[in-house]
Amino acid sequence: MFLNKIKYSQYDSDIREWKLNGFGLKKINLIVGKNSAGKSKSLSIINGLSIILGENSKLPFLIGNYEVEFITPLQNHINYKLVYDKGFVVQESLNIGDVNYISRDADGEGMILSSSGNYNEFKVPENELISTRRDEKQYPYLTDLYDWARMVRIFHFGSDSMTLFGARDKTKKVDTEYNLKVTANIVDTFNRGVKIHGEDFKKLIIADFNSIGYQISDIDLGGLTTVLLQVVDNPNVEIIGLKVKESDLECWTEQTDMSNGMYRALSLIIQFNYYEFESISGCVLIDDIGEGLDFERSVKLIKLLINKVESGKNDIQLIMSTNDRFVMNNVDLKYWQIINRSGPSVNYYNEENSKKIFEQFKYSGLSKFDFFATDFFKTGFDSEEE
Repeated sequence: MFLNKIKYSQYDSDIREWKLNGFGLKKINLIVGKNSAGKSKSLSIINGLSIILGENSKLPFLIGNYEVEFITPLQNHINYKLVYDKGFVVQESLNIGDVNYISRDADGEGMILSSSGNYNEFKVPENELISTRRDEKQYPYLTDLYDWARMVRIFHFGSDSMTLFGARDKTKKVDTEYNLKVTANIVDTFNRGVKIHGEDFKKLIIADFNSIGYQISDIDLGGLTTVLLQVVDNPNVEIIGLKVKESDLECWTEQTDMSNGMYRALSLIIQFNYYEFESISGCVLIDDIGEGLDFERSVKLIKLLINKVESGKNDIQLIMSTNDRFVMNNVDLKYWQIINRSGPSVNYYNEENSKKIFEQFKYSGLSKFDFFATDFFKTGFDSEEE
């Protein structure tokens, strides 16, 4: 199931107001925009919805207003609305096509449509959702929401000093149940992939890493010799991490000696190949894709991920963000989601809602980056005629 449309707001009519005006998403999306335009926040809003719908517990956030549309594999349109304030649900509704399935108000009372075609009354605590009460027999559509939520994962690549992420105490047991949402557990992901798929898993990682400009002949796990003592509770315990054999070096390069960009790229390649081998679908959010990489490697990494998604080996919806002009100039406009913020209001421009302007760009003589930087994406040729 894909997220097709999303609209969000918080603190309506307050000085803290923030609005993400409704826009449509595709299978592959590259959110482009200036710093502080709302790229990271947009991804966090999508991830936040997955946290809300994936937990059968009290509402985890204080305030928000979601209006979203999902498309199921059977092409059914699920429209879900959630309004909550101070940690309490104000309104919750769900429609599939023209039929209302859930209607609930602020006191927790409402009606829910069962698979038998009957509306059942319910009353739930005011700080809990009815949509997280899964019952595959009576309310199978709620399972669809839950399945989407648990398959959303986000990669934050805008922070420093990431190369210790995923390293772990050798004595720590690997979780028997793989948690997709913990994207920092790269060591466990690699270990699991090798145990299940053997050398084929490693060979594809090596090939992909070579294809983006990092020439390595091997990859493995091993004790990290350069871990700072202050991050280890017991200095006598070995910390396990990734290491690669670079083609022009005789020694292994441990993950703590990699640049942030190199480690981020390796992490993504490992994760995406694990998804491919295990046929794992869902929504993948990548903030600041290519951060820390040079232009050539950044572009190659993005194209590699796009090719993997387009190959159809797994049903992934990919949503990335960037403000890098070189990346913009080398990624097809059909994937673009241009974000533009005016005060607290955020708008998106894409091929669907701005078709005429995107068509005009082909005859503008502008580079893709200039299409964004000159605000041509908002006005097209109209601005030149005025």
